[in-house]
Amino acid sequence: FESWPTTVWNIPSSEIETREHPTSKPVRVFTLPMQLHTRPGDICYEPFSGSGSQLIAGEKTGRKVYGLELSEAFCDVVVKRWQTFTGKAATLDGDGRSFDEIAAERVPDAGDAAKDTAAA
Repeated sequence: FESWPTTVWNIPSSEIETREHPTSKPVRVFTLPMQLHTRPGDICYEPFSGSGSQLIAGEKTGRKVYGLELSEAFCDVVVKRWQTFTGKAATLDGDGRSFDEIAAERVPDAGDAAKDTAAA
């Protein structure tokens, strides 16, 4: 217990790995509670995925993360970040299409990301 962190965590914002979301958080904000309260292989729930920091924390600590994100633009941020971190290609469960295939099929709306950022 002596090596456990205190109730106050000093995690500098300089550890934020992406600035593609207005409320990005350092991955360590999520790795600490995951390691304290779950075991490798456990499931963690993230109702507001944002930039995907909790998903990356799950990858780093061996936890499964089920995340939700309403904004299509921020879903893209999460998927791209996960792909970069893992070196794997994300696929759609059910039909196996890759993220790149799905993204290519979309009709781009340049205002989506700006709207999502303004709403946050």
